[in-house]
Amino acid sequence: MQVLVIGGGIQGLASAVALAADGHLVQVLERETPGQRASWVAAGLLTPSSPWKYPAPLIELAQRSEALYLEFVRELQVHTGLSAEYENAGMLYPAGVGLSEAQLETATRRRLELGFAVERWDRARLDAECPGLGSDISGAGWQPHGARVRPPRLLAALRRRAEQFGVELTSRCEVAALCTRGGRVLGVQLAGGQRLHADAVVLAAGAWSGGLVADLGLQLHVRPVRGQILLLRGAPGVLRPTINDGDGYLLPRPDGRILVGSTMEDAGFDAVTTPAALRRLRELAARLLPASASMTEENNWAGLRPGTSDRLPYLGAVRELPGLVLATGHFRNGILLAPITARIVADVLAGRTPPVNLAPFAPRDVDPERALVS
Repeated sequence: MQVLVIGGGIQGLASAVALAADGHLVQVLERETPGQRASWVAAGLLTPSSPWKYPAPLIELAQRSEALYLEFVRELQVHTGLSAEYENAGMLYPAGVGLSEAQLETATRRRLELGFAVERWDRARLDAECPGLGSDISGAGWQPHGARVRPPRLLAALRRRAEQFGVELTSRCEVAALCTRGGRVLGVQLAGGQRLHADAVVLAAGAWSGGLVADLGLQLHVRPVRGQILLLRGAPGVLRPTINDGDGYLLPRPDGRILVGSTMEDAGFDAVTTPAALRRLRELAARLLPASASMTEENNWAGLRPGTSDRLPYLGAVRELPGLVLATGHFRNGILLAPITARIVADVLAGRTPPVNLAPFAPRDVDPERALVS
C-alpha cells in the first residue's frame, strides 16, 4: 500500500516507521523539516502531569503507551545505534511554591485513585534524598515511576529508522488540500499545485490539521497552544528527579542542563518567546532549586501544541472519508503517546483490531470555545 503521512513530527515519524515495518511504501510530507517543530522543543515527560483532568479514555491511552515505551526506544537503539536517553528518574510534586499542602494532598489522593503510585515525603526526607531544594518547599509527593526521554535524540533515531526502511522524508513540502473522488481520499495537493496519489493518507499535521480537512466537511477542533521553555546549563548531578510544580517543571539532563517549562498560552500560530514568560520561568526555577539562579541561560524556545477542547486526540479511520487516518491533537502528551499512536495507525491500515477502543477519539461534537488555558 502507498501511504502519505502529512506531518513529520513525533506522530508522523513514529507512524511512518510502524507502517514501513508492515511493508507499506511510505512518504512523509513535512512543511518545514521533519522532527524540528513542536516535537523537537518538547520536554519529553512520559507521565501525565495532572491525570485527573483527563477523560478516562485518555488516561488508558497514556498508560498503555507508557507501558510500550521502554521496548519502543530499545528497538530504535538496537537498529540505529542512537539513544533517546530514556531514564526513569522519578518525579517530585512539591508543596509550598505553586501547590499548598492541602492541594498536594488532594492531588496525591487523585493520582492514587487512578493507579499512579505516589508517596508523601516530608522536608527531612526531601533533604536526604534530593538536597538543595528551595526553602519554601515543605514536602512533596514522590512518584517513583516517572520516566523521560530527550526528544531531539528520539526524533533523530526515528528519522534514521525511517530511512533504513526506505521511507521518503520530504522537507519544505506544504500540503494545501486533500484530494478526493467519490468521497474517498486518494492523495494530496501540494501548495505548488502538484498532486500526489496514495492508497491512504495519515493526517499528523499537529495544530495545522483542522485546516486541511475543513473543506471536506470534517471538523477537527485542533488549535495551537504555545509553550515556552528555558534551558539552563549547570553541573551534572545538581538535580536527579523531575520536579513538577503543577503546570511548571524542572527537568534535568545527564549532562547538567535543566529544562524549565512550560507556559500555556492562546497565542495563535505565533511560536515566539516573550521576555515576561521567560522571566517567570527563571523565577520559578530559582524558587524550586536555588542553585539554578547562578546557572547560565543557554537557550529558550517556543512550540505550538495541538490542543483539543476535550483533551482527546483524534485517532483512527474516518468513516465519512475512507482512505484517511487521523493521528493528531495530542496536546501536551505528544511524546508520551507516540508508541500507541503508531500502533493504532498501523493496525487500522492493516485491518487489525487496535489496542484500544477508538470511538472516543473519532471526530465528535465539542465546544470549540472551551478554554484549554486556565
